[in-house]
Amino acid sequence: MKGQRIVLLLLVMLIGMLNIGAQEILAYRQTFDTNKMYWPIDENFGIVDGEYVLHTENQELYAYLDLSSKDGTFQLDTRLITGKSTAGYGLLFRLQDPYNFYFFFLVDQGYFLAGKAVDRQGINFCPWTYTSIIKAQAKNTLKVAYQGQKLTFLINNTEVFSHQDSSFESGGIGLYTQGGVRVGFDDILVWETTASTQ
Repeated sequence: MKGQRIVLLLLVMLIGMLNIGAQEILAYRQTFDTNKMYWPIDENFGIVDGEYVLHTENQELYAYLDLSSKDGTFQLDTRLITGKSTAGYGLLFRLQDPYNFYFFFLVDQGYFLAGKAVDRQGINFCPWTYTSIIKAQAKNTLKVAYQGQKLTFLINNTEVFSHQDSSFESGGIGLYTQGGVRVGFDDILVWETTASTQ
């Protein structure tokens, strides 16, 4: 009996070591008080009052960084400044190039969409889905957590969807908007999951 208790104690200690072996570290932060990572600046992209603003009349826009991340979390604040409340906007992650990535979008009317683009072809993981968590005409926090094939999607710190997919193991981050809107982005945070060397 004593031997069994010792084995159980060692097992509990091992599980605890496994749980603390992996941790998330803050790898990137951008508040747009400055443009320290050199996001694009031109007639469609600019920093206005501490936000990175994308503006387009009739075409979709995206901006991205080659900030490669495998497992971790990507979070940002975003809001519709002006334009159509039916236009989608949001974030891209594990981005390979402008035609291959995962995406997480919302519209100001209260709907979200998660999926991927493969060779320019959009593939939705879910239909446009309504949630009362989205705040109209206000800032919303979008967040994605990606660990291996598991992708978890959150709005305002509440999980709204999860999915398993193996198309992209790592990649950069990006911002996106459909046409006809002016959208602001701020407080971009990226955490990376690291394994302990001990």
